[in-house]
Formats: sequence, structure tokens, C-alpha cells
Amino acid sequence: MDEAVSLRIEHTCAKLVHRFCFLVDAYRHEELTALWAEDSVWETWRGPIRGRSAIRAYLDAKLRTDVTIHMAHNIVINVVDECNASGSAVFTYHGTKRSDPASLTPRVVGRYFDRFVVTGDGWRFAHRRTEMTFTAS
Repeated sequence: MDEAVSLRIEHTCAKLVHRFCFLVDAYRHEELTALWAEDSVWETWRGPIRGRSAIRAYLDAKLRTDVTIHMAHNIVINVVDECNASGSAVFTYHGTKRSDPASLTPRVVGRYFDRFVVTGDGWRFAHRRTEMTFTAS
């Protein structure tokens, strides 16, 4: 595979990881759900969620009372071929009431393990496993 193609795929998949963080924090669930392939799977701390519509229902059921910030870093993307890639990222999550002094302490630090696939709409998440490595009590 041409190096320019590989770099473009890496960049596009890394942008998906960052866009996920931005959209989940903004509670923009319709746009967030569009980042997933129709038959995707998201393994959350509550168990696996299968399919874009189930992911949307999961997101819409969440409370919207906290201010949240997800930060993804140490993103590594591995290009498999022109239609498939995998990757991992470390994430830090802050979420609470804006005036809560605990807001400066992360509630979760963990990892995303992702598989990406090309769809008719471009690159999308095919699978995401969210691992919560450290959690605040």
C-alpha cells in the first residue's frame, strides 16, 4: 500500500477517535451515532451494544446533567488494508457538575480498542471496546 494512503487512513481514523470525544461531550447523539457502521459493536462497562440504533438508544438514555470532557491521547492506528484498520487510545474522562471541586480529578482513565471499516459513508467504527483502567471512587 502506498505510504500516503496509509497515512491518510491513520489520520482519518484518529479523527474519528477525537470526534467521538467532542460529540459525546456535546450530547450530539445523532452525529455521534453516525460515526458507527450499521452493524457495529460497542463494548461498554455495561456490556456490548450491537448496531447503530442500539448505540443511539444507549446514548439517549443517559442523563445529561453533568458537564463532561473526554480526552483521547496516545492514539495508535494500525492500517490493515485499504478498508480495515485497528487502533487503541488512552482516554481521560472528567464529568460532574461545573462547580464541583472534584471536576479537576478524572473520574476514569482507560483505553479504547477500536476496529475501523470503510462504509458507503466513509471510515466508521466497526467495534470499540472501552476498558476502564482506573476509576475514581
